[in-house]
Amino acid sequence: MTFVSDAPGPAPILWITGLSGVGKTTLARAVVAALRGQGEHPLLLDGDGVRNALEPPEQACLHDAPLRQMRAWRMARLARLAAMQGVPVVVATISLLHAVQSWSRAGPAPYAEVVLLADLAVLRQRKPQLYAGAGSPVVGVDIAPEFPVQPELVLEQSFEQAQMAVHCERVLQLWQDLRAPQRRGT
Repeated sequence: MTFVSDAPGPAPILWITGLSGVGKTTLARAVVAALRGQGEHPLLLDGDGVRNALEPPEQACLHDAPLRQMRAWRMARLARLAAMQGVPVVVATISLLHAVQSWSRAGPAPYAEVVLLADLAVLRQRKPQLYAGAGSPVVGVDIAPEFPVQPELVLEQSFEQAQMAVHCERVLQLWQDLRAPQRRGT
């Protein structure tokens, strides 16, 4: 007996990255809400949420290099697992590692990267407790970030309320571009 699937193939993965406090989760939530309003059912994989859901509390608050690498790979694999089952994915995480980005880009699912950038001085004002240097190593301060080499979209963040709506619209257009090959059946 042979089973033939009429599934259109893997669903898209949209990866939103940037330094801590830049607005990744805020943008991802806005994009997911808009997509749900359009009848899509994306899975939101937020770095903090996944870490807190899958790690014991005593480990979830740690951020050393090996843990960061493990978390980035976990996020990439979870995104691919969902996409391969036809579930569209929006990822919001730092995970600034070239090896993870390359692996995700080389996968079978339509994939795009969005980088949110902001001035480090502004991030320090927004999250002084994080950027003060008293806790775990911070990406962008203590750890050199490996920003995507060729992201599909780079957005400058000024934290003005109206700006998030503009960013969301640009990301939604990118999402439509990711979906286009699936609609054509390629």
